[in-house]
Amino acid sequence: MRREARARCLGALLLGALLTLPGVAAGGVLGLSFDASDRYGESFTFVADADDGTYVTVTLSVTNIGPGSRTGICRATVLRPGKPTWAPQSRMGAKDWNYAPATDTLTLGACTARATDEGLSVEVLLDNGRVKLEYARKPSPWSPEGSVVEQGKDRYRHEVLLGASPVKVTLQVPKTEAVTLTGGGYVDHSRSTVAPAKVARRWVRFRALKGPQNAVVLGREGQDGGYAPVYVWEDKGPALLLESFTLTRTGEKEKSTWRAELTDRDGKPALTLRGTTLLQRSAPVESLGMLGGLVRPVVGSPVTYLLRGVMERPGKAPVDGLMEVTLEGE
Repeated sequence: MRREARARCLGALLLGALLTLPGVAAGGVLGLSFDASDRYGESFTFVADADDGTYVTVTLSVTNIGPGSRTGICRATVLRPGKPTWAPQSRMGAKDWNYAPATDTLTLGACTARATDEGLSVEVLLDNGRVKLEYARKPSPWSPEGSVVEQGKDRYRHEVLLGASPVKVTLQVPKTEAVTLTGGGYVDHSRSTVAPAKVARRWVRFRALKGPQNAVVLGREGQDGGYAPVYVWEDKGPALLLESFTLTRTGEKEKSTWRAELTDRDGKPALTLRGTTLLQRSAPVESLGMLGGLVRPVVGSPVTYLLRGVMERPGKAPVDGLMEVTLEGE
């Protein structure tokens, strides 16, 4: 029983990393729409791509998966060129987090996100370190066609809060000097009552955040083989809806690189995403070994590859950015 309890706890912690399914707010931009379902999970994901090559992501989540309900999770990942990965996280009970509609502020223990008419910010104070991301643009939520996926009475919804924004990054990684960086950022919101293992078979993402050309690409392949949502958004205006994608891998695991071909709704080539440098391979359930078997039926066994990459389109200049490929198991 102790082993099973530990696995359930680990499963709840993993939700901070696994929930990348953006959603609908109750109240302000950072409000939550809580559900009593034991499959409920809701997340805000904040990304920064700094000019010096530093990558930072912060995830604030609330979930019923695992022991208890209304469990809060705060997780950050900092990847600095030539330095060890720093990835603090904290799990808390329902009494240790809150949302304040009057100020549109979400607080999970020592982690706080706030939305205003001037911009959006998130701060993490964990493990004797600090991460603060300050986005210069006001959140402007949007959800392309196909962003709602229904499975019986359950559903997941996708919402982008900031497609691209200048961001100021303040870092105090333990045992290093504090630094202030600038770059480009992205923020999305997820809400789902579909078990994570059943949401998708594969995802592909691309984010060009530092300009001069900004872009967001998202593609989801469902467990039934269908594709939705699949789209590309560039700087201003609505997202362009696409039809499907194919993935090709060269190498294995930490030596992998990826190529994605996306087609438009007429079945013609729309764009190519090509990974150039692997930054991180993340397989949280796989790393649990035998314990992973206890959480896999609910959260699945996703593996995510984060790469530097390029978006290529016929007749247009290539665009550099971040590419992500997520597989449900390997």
